Amino acid sequence: MKNSNCPVCATGNLVEHNELDAINYKNQSLSVEIEYSVCTECGEEMIVPDQIKRNDCRIRDAWRKADGMLTGIEIQALRKQLNLTQKEAANLFGGGTNAFSKYERGEVIQSESMDKLMRLALEKQPIVVLDWLSTHYGIQTGRTGQYGNIIKFKSKKVDSEFEMIDFNDVRYG
Repeated sequence: MKNSNCPVCATGNLVEHNELDAINYKNQSLSVEIEYSVCTECGEEMIVPDQIKRNDCRIRDAWRKADGMLTGIEIQALRKQLNLTQKEAANLFGGGTNAFSKYERGEVIQSESMDKLMRLALEKQPIVVLDWLSTHYGIQTGRTGQYGNIIKFKSKKVDSEFEMIDFNDVRYG
């Protein structure tokens, strides 16, 4: 944050500081880095609007982590590993036009079912899940190949009708 004039004394400059704060959530204490500003003249401490927004996002990410859900950074990494834009991810998984942008910035916490679907798409069988979503909802991603560089790596016959795909060695990105 740029130094700005203090709204209290109007003469000093605001200097940004960060410190860990304990937040109570579901009977547990979470440690969250909080931003605030201090005036160089009057010493008044305050949290300005941009800092409030960033602090709120950090708190929501701490809540997600405590609930065992993906954080904004993890959702962004997942989307990029699947080689999807935010719009493509929103079209495939649902949640609205700007959903993934808001999830990734920490402005909105995804539902538990959305979190499960995203994890399923990445961790278990990405080709099967993404192909099914795309085919079922008629969504095109605009990538060369349906999902860019997601490639079936290994498969082994389970019985005569079904084939099980092992994605443990698949690399994304």
